[in-house]
Amino acid sequence: MKNRTYTYLGLGLLALTFACSAPDKKAELEKLKSEQSSLSEKIKALEEEIKKTDTTDATKYIVVGFEAVKKAPFVHYIQVQGKIDSDKNVQISSTIGGSVEKIYVVKGQSVQKGALLAKTDGEQILKGIQEIDKALELANQLYDKQKRLWDQQIGTEVQYLQAKNQKESLESRKATLQEQYSQTSIRAPFAGVIDEVYAKEGQMLAPGYPAFRLVNANDVKLVANISESYVKNVRVGQEAVVTFPDLKKDVKTRVTVVGDVIDPINRTFQVDLGLKQDQNLLKANMISYIKIKDYTNPSIVVIPMNLVQRNNDKNYVYVVDGTVSAKRFITLGQHYENSVEVLDGLKEGDKLITIGYQDLVEGQPIKFE
Repeated sequence: MKNRTYTYLGLGLLALTFACSAPDKKAELEKLKSEQSSLSEKIKALEEEIKKTDTTDATKYIVVGFEAVKKAPFVHYIQVQGKIDSDKNVQISSTIGGSVEKIYVVKGQSVQKGALLAKTDGEQILKGIQEIDKALELANQLYDKQKRLWDQQIGTEVQYLQAKNQKESLESRKATLQEQYSQTSIRAPFAGVIDEVYAKEGQMLAPGYPAFRLVNANDVKLVANISESYVKNVRVGQEAVVTFPDLKKDVKTRVTVVGDVIDPINRTFQVDLGLKQDQNLLKANMISYIKIKDYTNPSIVVIPMNLVQRNNDKNYVYVVDGTVSAKRFITLGQHYENSVEVLDGLKEGDKLITIGYQDLVEGQPIKFE
């Protein structure tokens, strides 16, 4: 009985011991956590200080290259594809129908303005002219007689006017037929080269059906379609550079015409640029690449676009600040190809990091190539 009493007493004391020690351990744990947090902050601060001042460990540095910032002219171009065209590149057709009697030119032949290119059948028109000539001979005789009588106050005015009207009506019909007959001759409207011969002898030509293509290779120009978004940027007289890839040649020129109509299908407007023939190498519809200068700044900080990084919608670059890197936020202007204007944030003399900038952070120790 006594042993059981001691057992109960021992268990009671043990329970009391655990009950008293549990809060002490919780408090001790909270204390240690607080000390750990404080130590972590101190360690981090010491690491940052050591990183800036410690020069014993070369692996902490990043090797970079830099260039001194300078001001330079900046030019922006609108780049479009164009082609060679000419106002004297036309298809020539017959204004009246008929069978082709004779073709007088061949493809590639040079012709002068007014040269006869082809002749269509005009036999029926000639017969009509001959018939009118016979009727007109009689009408002239009647008119002359009636006029002499009327001058002598013989006969009536109505008779005189009828004879005059008959004569003039026949003359008008003859002039019309003569004009029609002249149209059976297809002639060159300007000097040039026969680029195509579509008609064949014996072929029936309908009015408006193309018979020839005539080109004046010396009268050429460049045309290009430019997006509507640039309508405020393009003006007559602007400088342009034209590249002909097939000729491996660049030509300087200027804008001569700016179209006033926006194409409703592709939302572009047409511009013409002056062009001079070069040893007859420039051909109609030849492809070209056109750069129109639409913006110039004679002196501005210009840097490569690939150096610009972005964070939270802000643009920045890295510059040299002693032996560490420094982040510099910048304001950008126009950009063209891989060049961009810097309106604010950089000044002449700043050392812009151009090599190794991808691995940098603010305050990164650096060494130079």
